Amino acid sequence: MASNLLTARKVETATAQEKDYWLRDGASLFLFVTRSGGKLWRYRYRIDNSPQIYAIGRYPEVTLEAARKERDRVRELVKRGIHPRQERQARLAAQVESNSQTFEAVAREWIASNAWGDGYADQVRKNLEKDVFPTIGNIPIRLINVSHLRPVIKKVAERGAPTIAVLIRQWAGQIFRYASTNGLCDYDPSSLLKGLVKKPPTRHNPPLKWVELSPFLIKLNGWSGYRTTEIALRLVALTFVRTIEIRKATWDQFDLDGALWELPGEMMKMGKPHLVPLSRQAVALLRELQKITGSGKLLFPNYRRPQEPMCATTLNRVLERLGYGGQFSTHGFRSTATTILSLLGYPDNRVDLQLAHQKKSKDTSRAPYDHTKFISSRRIIMQDWADILDASERGATPEKITQDFGPLSARRLALLRVVERE
Repeated sequence: MASNLLTARKVETATAQEKDYWLRDGASLFLFVTRSGGKLWRYRYRIDNSPQIYAIGRYPEVTLEAARKERDRVRELVKRGIHPRQERQARLAAQVESNSQTFEAVAREWIASNAWGDGYADQVRKNLEKDVFPTIGNIPIRLINVSHLRPVIKKVAERGAPTIAVLIRQWAGQIFRYASTNGLCDYDPSSLLKGLVKKPPTRHNPPLKWVELSPFLIKLNGWSGYRTTEIALRLVALTFVRTIEIRKATWDQFDLDGALWELPGEMMKMGKPHLVPLSRQAVALLRELQKITGSGKLLFPNYRRPQEPMCATTLNRVLERLGYGGQFSTHGFRSTATTILSLLGYPDNRVDLQLAHQKKSKDTSRAPYDHTKFISSRRIIMQDWADILDASERGATPEKITQDFGPLSARRLALLRVVERE
């Protein structure tokens, strides 16, 4: 059968007549010229012996060459018994679905798919809502490329937040990999932007030096502010939990008779539940606090908005007033406890568990995290730590504390007996 009978010139010069008419190109491709001058490409075919017409498009939007390519494509569909019109409808539906998979929609799915604690999830969500979604949130994720992502990251860095800029690039990479795994995009443009922003040196939360611990506790004891805030700081020091975990703590998490605090996974950075054995000193503080805030849900409600937790900056402001601004933060109680307990030779794996750490180590005994593991020895360590703080507040020297709590002390011997049984 003859094909390619039309030329580009003939298609261009075809004019309207009194009646509609057809110009045949061959291989079932036709140009339908209407009385009003419209030029429409049509492909005629049969399936199940039933004649059908498939609309390819309008000239000049669809050229002669493009019409022939589409004719050849749908001919292959017809050979397989597929109706071109149905296939087009399916493609359009897929296109609509793809366009609904915007960067923001996929990013929110990705956030929900991660077993993070509420604090970290909020951090990711708020930064994306502030710096990313307003610019590229409505773009289908499959269409986003480096040129979309680069100015977003640079803008954050240029406003003086390079750490956030680096995190946004990292989060974007995880979002694109999540999308790729689910068939929503083909590549990760953020991978081409590594090194766009240099991450500033990590500023760790410095611990109090051992000789600084006693003066600090004495200053805290003499502080004349709210008693509830002082109790919050003392509980952080006694339990070395993260600041957000003490701020959002609720009374239903505590068993004061059993001297246990059970934090649910959604409150934890790693998304796993955590047990904190409570020393006698911690229980005493909690019973005192219960008389003040125990009628509500939160241990430390916001003074102005009691349904919300204590402000995130409250405890660090107290440290500033005590003279430790820029030198020590609430989070530094964790590194203080870790450092001193390590110097005293307490078992690293027990301390790591109490910190809810998941360390990468060749020592497999330190790798897994089980919040109920070694609970008996952890009780002893937490009580020892509380007694160490008390001794420091009374002015005990590091030498005296080492004598009473170090590797050769009677208290260490008691701990080792429990460790051997666990």
